[in-house]
Amino acid sequence: MNIHATKRLTVLSVLTAISFVLTIFPKVALLPGASFLKLDFSIVPIFLALAWYGLGSATMVLLVRTLLKVILFNEGVNTYIGMPVNFFVAWSFLFMYVLIVNSPMVKNWNELAKEGAGLLASVIFMTIVAVVVNVIWAIPLYASFAHFDIAKFIGIKPYLLGMVLPFNLVQGIIWYLACQVVVKALAPFKKSYRA
Repeated sequence: MNIHATKRLTVLSVLTAISFVLTIFPKVALLPGASFLKLDFSIVPIFLALAWYGLGSATMVLLVRTLLKVILFNEGVNTYIGMPVNFFVAWSFLFMYVLIVNSPMVKNWNELAKEGAGLLASVIFMTIVAVVVNVIWAIPLYASFAHFDIAKFIGIKPYLLGMVLPFNLVQGIIWYLACQVVVKALAPFKKSYRA
């Protein structure tokens, strides 16, 4: 393994460790009536991996971070059901952002317009994915294994439209802003760590 590959692997390992630690930190509930939906900043080091090394590296960091959480800091049913939801929502955010900002359609746009399009598309797409994953994965599994049937508690439609949808729209915007602050702050180090 050459020095460049070693450096890259080292940086990605550090970013994975930071992301894993951030999954353990106390999280912030954004909606008063849905304290179980909490803002998670572990996306930030993953987004840095995306900015420096691309989607493949960011996906690897996201996957390893998710597995570490499940294996080393498991909180039972909530972890087994919640972490796959978190993985797909986070990956959809990264994927759509890269797809839009690197699209030939926006090639001649200025940086602000590209970033605006990337923000809008990634937040909308991750919110759609969050709704779909909740419907096909989280809602039925929580009802079966955690004895928390959202359909009986408040109803599926009010839950999706009144909680999942607004939470993910707000979360996506906060994710984007936090990620961009960190990427911009560490931009001077990008060349040396990518070399």
